[in-house]
Amino acid sequence: MKILVPTDFSENANNALEFAKKIAHRENASITLLYSFYAVYDFAAQATEIIGQIEQEAKRELKKAAESGKAEGLDFNYKILQGTVATTVTSFAYKEDYDLIVMGTQGASGIKKTLIGSNTGHVIKESSVPVLAVPEKASLKHVKKISVALQLEKEEEKYFKKLFRITEQLNLPYEFFHVQSADNFEKNVEFKGLEVYIKEKYPKFNSNFLITKADDTNKGMQSYLEKNKDVVLVMFYKHKTFFENLLNKSHSVEMAYHTHVPLLVIK
Repeated sequence: MKILVPTDFSENANNALEFAKKIAHRENASITLLYSFYAVYDFAAQATEIIGQIEQEAKRELKKAAESGKAEGLDFNYKILQGTVATTVTSFAYKEDYDLIVMGTQGASGIKKTLIGSNTGHVIKESSVPVLAVPEKASLKHVKKISVALQLEKEEEKYFKKLFRITEQLNLPYEFFHVQSADNFEKNVEFKGLEVYIKEKYPKFNSNFLITKADDTNKGMQSYLEKNKDVVLVMFYKHKTFFENLLNKSHSVEMAYHTHVPLLVIK
């Protein structure tokens, strides 16, 4: 597995890197630490000097992080690229065939701005590679299970295969849940059929299935996470309009991060 970790050398980014390291240790994965920058200057003559300074300082920090990662026994490298963060991260991850992007977020403070208006939010929307968004205070050692929110709209096995591939070595139980506002025979049958299929096709995984009732999806998701705080929340990004509508509402943004819950978006 190849993991890409964008960084701006902030505490948030450093915490995401620690998260990625723990995954890499368990998955026998490689990590690439990526620093991207967009140089702004008034005169063309300044370009070489400014870019040189930025790259020199970034290389010093990246080299330090790489040496630390290698000392921990990890396959660790780094890259410096010019360009806006979201565009650089998504294009590089796609071209170099990365399996996972791990990025930091600011957590509960300014959540809506952090997710929707931030680099992490843009990467989630534009990336063709799964993204793990890690709030500042998140810690993998506190995670007790992987909670997968299901839309029950013609679920496709490829998403489950990616989910298990990325998370298998974490050795955590899975809880697949669906928020329902009212009894729906077709959804209930689909949910039960999916439960039987997953348990028969992937018997080695400890999996639980739960339907939770709520007035709407946002309230149901929020209620679920209030009761299950030590999880990694997983969402399948199949329908762009559904996902963006969910995240563009303040309650659901708060739900998605809920102070310290990491969000894994499977593409």
